[in-house]
Amino acid sequence: MSGGKRDDDRSEFEAAMGDVGRLAGRDRKLAPVPPRVEKRLPREREPVRFEGLRNGERLEGRAPGIDRKLLRRLRAGAFEIELRIDLHGLLAAEARENVREALLEAFAAGRRCALVIHGRGLHSADEPVLKRTLPTWLAEPPLGERVMAFASATPEHGGPGATYVLLRKP
Repeated sequence: MSGGKRDDDRSEFEAAMGDVGRLAGRDRKLAPVPPRVEKRLPREREPVRFEGLRNGERLEGRAPGIDRKLLRRLRAGAFEIELRIDLHGLLAAEARENVREALLEAFAAGRRCALVIHGRGLHSADEPVLKRTLPTWLAEPPLGERVMAFASATPEHGGPGATYVLLRKP
């Protein structure tokens, strides 16, 4: 920066501050420093509470505020399946991670409808673990915020052994 430029800046500053005077007496003290505001941690996101959730042989649910007509269309298989996720042979932890990753990637890519093939659980020792816990996985953050609705598939796509998942638009 050249000396001429500094002189010009100084002149402009003095001109702008020309009619500013000093405070007298006690008023010259600095203003009190406001108390420090503690940074608040972001609120932990909670799972979505799907409405119309059914257990048993068929699963379905919709996020709050989603029209029932949309759920009916999903249940009828009216949406084009853009992704298939086959969970056969996976343990619950592996299946959960596969569902989470695949659906988050699908959402980012603008895909809307996925078919999650979990089986009916007829060969499970106690109950159909993957099928039973799928709604819980779909509700968990950050996935829950991206899921509009889910419903058991039509017979041509696996019936109660598979579930359609409809994602929001990114």
